[in-house]
Amino acid sequence: MRYATALLSRWSRREWLSIAVVAVTTAFLLGSALLLLTAATYTGTLSSDLSSSATVTYEQSYDDAVAAASADEVVIAVTTVSLPDGETRRVVGVPPDAPRTISGASVSWQAATLPRPPKDGVSAPVSTVQQIELSGPENTVSTSVSPHRVDETLFPDSWYVADTDTVQQLGTSGALVFDTGSSGAPSSPTTVPLIAALPFLAGGITQVVRTLSVAAFAGGLLILVVVYNVTKMSIRDRTRLIGVARATGASPQRILSIILGRVLSLTFVGVALGYALGVIVTNGVVNAATYVGLPVSIQTNVTADIAFSLLGIAGFLLVMGLVAGVLAALPVVRGDPKFDQTHRATSRWPQPIRRFQAVASPTLVDWRAFTPTAATLAVFMLIILLTGSIGGALAPLATTSSGTVVESGAAHPLNSRIDENYATVLRSYGITASPEVIYAQTRGRTPYLVRGANYTAFSSVTDASLVAGTAPQRADEAVVGTDLARTLGLEVGETVTLGGSVTPGVRRVTIVGTFAGSGVTNDQLVVPLETTQPLATGPGTVHLIRTKNASSRLTSLQNRSSGLLVTSLSGPSEVRTNATYRFGATVRNLGSTTASETVTVRVGNRTLERDVTLGSDESTQLSFETSFETAGTYELATDGVTRSVTVYRPNTLQLPSEYPTRAPPGSTLVVPATTPNESVVSGVTVTLDGRSATTDARGGVPIRVPEEPGTYTLRLSKDGYVPEEHTLTVERGAPQRLGGRLTVSPSTGSRLTNPTVTARVANPWGRFLVRNLTLVSPGGTQTRTVELTAGNVSEIELSASEVGLGDDPPPGTYDLRLVVDGTVISTATYRVTGDERVAATLSSRGEYTEGTGIGRAIENVFGNVQLLFVVLVSLAGLSTIGGTTATFAQAVHANRRVIGIYRATGASRRRILALLAADAVRLAIPAAVLSFGLAAALLWVLARVDVLVVFGIRLAVPFTPLMVAASALGAVCLAVCSAVIAATPFVRFDVGRLLHR
Repeated sequence: MRYATALLSRWSRREWLSIAVVAVTTAFLLGSALLLLTAATYTGTLSSDLSSSATVTYEQSYDDAVAAASADEVVIAVTTVSLPDGETRRVVGVPPDAPRTISGASVSWQAATLPRPPKDGVSAPVSTVQQIELSGPENTVSTSVSPHRVDETLFPDSWYVADTDTVQQLGTSGALVFDTGSSGAPSSPTTVPLIAALPFLAGGITQVVRTLSVAAFAGGLLILVVVYNVTKMSIRDRTRLIGVARATGASPQRILSIILGRVLSLTFVGVALGYALGVIVTNGVVNAATYVGLPVSIQTNVTADIAFSLLGIAGFLLVMGLVAGVLAALPVVRGDPKFDQTHRATSRWPQPIRRFQAVASPTLVDWRAFTPTAATLAVFMLIILLTGSIGGALAPLATTSSGTVVESGAAHPLNSRIDENYATVLRSYGITASPEVIYAQTRGRTPYLVRGANYTAFSSVTDASLVAGTAPQRADEAVVGTDLARTLGLEVGETVTLGGSVTPGVRRVTIVGTFAGSGVTNDQLVVPLETTQPLATGPGTVHLIRTKNASSRLTSLQNRSSGLLVTSLSGPSEVRTNATYRFGATVRNLGSTTASETVTVRVGNRTLERDVTLGSDESTQLSFETSFETAGTYELATDGVTRSVTVYRPNTLQLPSEYPTRAPPGSTLVVPATTPNESVVSGVTVTLDGRSATTDARGGVPIRVPEEPGTYTLRLSKDGYVPEEHTLTVERGAPQRLGGRLTVSPSTGSRLTNPTVTARVANPWGRFLVRNLTLVSPGGTQTRTVELTAGNVSEIELSASEVGLGDDPPPGTYDLRLVVDGTVISTATYRVTGDERVAATLSSRGEYTEGTGIGRAIENVFGNVQLLFVVLVSLAGLSTIGGTTATFAQAVHANRRVIGIYRATGASRRRILALLAADAVRLAIPAAVLSFGLAAALLWVLARVDVLVVFGIRLAVPFTPLMVAASALGAVCLAVCSAVIAATPFVRFDVGRLLHR
């Protein structure tokens, strides 16, 4: 049985090298699998601020929806009615037992509120109660229409709200079924999340992982190629030994089992080493990516589930090795025993063919290396084409004729906020511009992109053109790209349900047309801006402004500005009539050179001017003086910065604007007596329902509220002062809320202004109150508990950075709310302007970026995808080198006697390497063509079965001349490198060893 020992053991240096090749290939295969498996669980690392389990599904039948609904689902009847003027409106019927809010979809900045129908009739976006006829699908109903009771609900303000009975009387056309997230019911293909941002990102990354997994598993073929060639070489070296064993009684089955044992041990050692190496290298790649600044959130922890999956892949590789061993061993164990290597007879061909053979045929290797080389390069081509097509869809589709304007410093457009009026400024300078919102959506399990935009503007900056239907004319109409229509199965006339993007909500839009465009353009649903803004960026604000042919014009626009800009106005908020009012204007030079300018401040209908000269990046404060003869509110304005000043007459009594207008019977109010500049006044007589009291030295006095409900007049008077009267409604159940005032100073500024926010709360009641106070601002939500004694006032001043208005906020309107125990008691608005001077600094401040915005959004959100690209491309290169190295090593080994003859007749080692490199080129060129065709055919099949879809974008395989040439050149270079690596050990052998059989 010595032949068994000889066949199983005595691994040569070449075979240890083959083990190293198997280990490297396995390491990258398992490393890629580890990254893909980890990326598939990426949703757990996403921000919990947007996590939501609540969904909504539109059902065609209200009765069927009610019958199928679980206890945790809310069914709302829906119908469409015609108004007397011919307009149509959607009406929702809210059942009386519906929850006030859907907690599973509420976020800190907005609750997922369901509207409450009025007791009689319907509510609508009207200012006064009116009687109107509504014509439904089945009946016409004359009913009263009153203003909406709540401003912000899940539904658009344009939708009418009624009870279920009213909608059923009109005739239902369907139902919206809200799943609060706890029902456990399976989602239907049309289920929509109420907040779609996280499902969109999670679903998209899952699609990327699924697509790239095709390439990773195709890499298993490389193990087969490597093991096949190593086994073939091993058998060739032991042909005589195997022949002797066969001749002395060893059965073919015995020989095959011994060879397979050798193959299995070789493969097992390589896979085991590769498993350990793959985990170590993958963690190193992740750490390196983090170090260089990629936004990577993958944590490659090998959990029990991931380890089980990796072991399964390792088992698959062992099976591939066994298959390769069987394929290599069968020829030698079949038939009669062989005692020498066989050689092919030379064919005789006509002279022209022999001349072509002399040029095209390899010199030192034969064409048997072609098939494994083509198979190995096909895997390389598949990975390159897949990553190229995904990169083409998600990375910026950069061209010199289009670009985007985004918020300066924003990591990606999804985090950008910019005033849509910038587009008007750009158009005034001849720049084609389209303000747009990127609106993430998911339908069933399919993520897709909605573009909030005016279709006319959208088509002006893209190559989109309508192929059916019409452009949207209303807020509830949309057009869809032909590729997305195919992905989602949409047709013209169909109505689609949309959830919110980052804010909970429900919208229904009707597809009125389809358009065709190139690339990502064709994979989007285009919806009017006003439909998407409330649930994504806010009114008047967009994620980006796309432009066309903008580079040179933006440069010209920048050069028109001197660089001087007023960043803020400061001064008292009140002043007496005829008193001197002093205020300041801070001026900054944004340009790169010294500039001079006359700064003009408008005060009412007057203007004040000051000349200023500043060096680059210098700033100064200019002082101004004026006075006012008439009481009232005046506005100071310059360069888009405004500040209000209140002018009051002296000796005027005034109650705070936030003083209660309702009070419960028998309660006690503390009445403060102040002047408009909030100076307290003592000795003021306070009268309410015949009762009188006088304010103390602190300017306040408690007074009892009448026991009988009704309307009363609270009067403040003092000799020498203008009196104040305040209407107070006494009603049972009136809440005893804190008074609140929220102010932003200045109320309007440029992006360089740093406003101050003041939150003031007062306890106007005659008892100690403890309340939870919340400030909702662009910077987030801040909550604290306040304890106020009767008549006490507390004031908090916050800087711009504390409320999210620092660090160069983009133009737009920012809302702030002061909330006490869930009730808004005061609001304030801060507006950042975007005038021409600010627009003129766009390019110098880094706001203009070449390329379209959607690719930048997804690429920056998923640095993980970038990491997957890097690892898989590295896998393609290194594994291809390993596979082709094994192939050429087998081919060179089979023809080592030919190499020995060349060496014996004077050929140098360098000459031998050059001949082998030329052979590699001769083999690689047709192999690259064939492998490209095989990879392209496989991708075509995958595209036909809808596997090549990521983030709702159908991947277009980039068969461009550049891609084809680059892939072919890369394949040839890899083949040449592999041939040189494989041949180097042979050219070092002495001639006698090469000639010995």
